[in-house]
Amino acid sequence: MSHLRAMFASDAPYPELSLDWIEQKIIRAYVQLAAGPDDLEAARTVTVIRLGSLDVSLTEDAQAATAGLPPFLLELRSRTNGAEIDSFGWHDFDEDELAAAVAFVWEAAHRMHTLH
Repeated sequence: MSHLRAMFASDAPYPELSLDWIEQKIIRAYVQLAAGPDDLEAARTVTVIRLGSLDVSLTEDAQAATAGLPPFLLELRSRTNGAEIDSFGWHDFDEDELAAAVAFVWEAAHRMHTLH
């Protein structure tokens, strides 16, 4: 993520949307899921941020892990029709995957900004 941190503040799609802020929002969503009740039967979802008419949410699905799929999924969804626009999944919540998740959200915010 160091190459992303080198971007100038003026490159941010929204003035308040910094890479550190995105990282903190993702970590808080992860902790919220981890601190929640352990229900291995159901997927749990937390909204990370809202970007205009889009939501970025983090889902933990223990059943996905048993099928060999990533148990954590960041999804970019339309709030108007609920359609999934893009997603990013990972198995372990390590530094590299966190950096990739931050980049995913930053790119989504940047695309949202250029569309409007």
